[in-house]
Amino acid sequence: MNTYIHKTNQRLRVRSDFIKSNPQDVLELIEQLDEIDAIHKITYRKHAGSVAICFDQKELDCDSVLEIVESHGWTKSSEKPLFIEKAMVSGTKTLVKGLTGVALSRLVGPSVSRVLMNLA
Repeated sequence: MNTYIHKTNQRLRVRSDFIKSNPQDVLELIEQLDEIDAIHKITYRKHAGSVAICFDQKELDCDSVLEIVESHGWTKSSEKPLFIEKAMVSGTKTLVKGLTGVALSRLVGPSVSRVLMNLA
């Protein structure tokens, strides 16, 4: 999952891998943020990896809230490869193997190329 940040004058929403996979750390910071008078409401969706923070824009600005959550690692994304990246790597390997088989068949004949491809 890529990190998603949506800012308005009165609300900050962060969605990230860190929030999804570190619920205890997230809950600890939420408890601390709840003590700030300018913060009105915090919505935490653990399974979605999302936290929305509503605040009074006269007392607190969005960039300050974002700076707090960034300092606690909420905007970190994991290094897991995406599904599309995995599919491309797998498809490329299959394509290369197929092209190699065709080239070997033309170069040394079908029966020898089958033997060589089975060794690979």
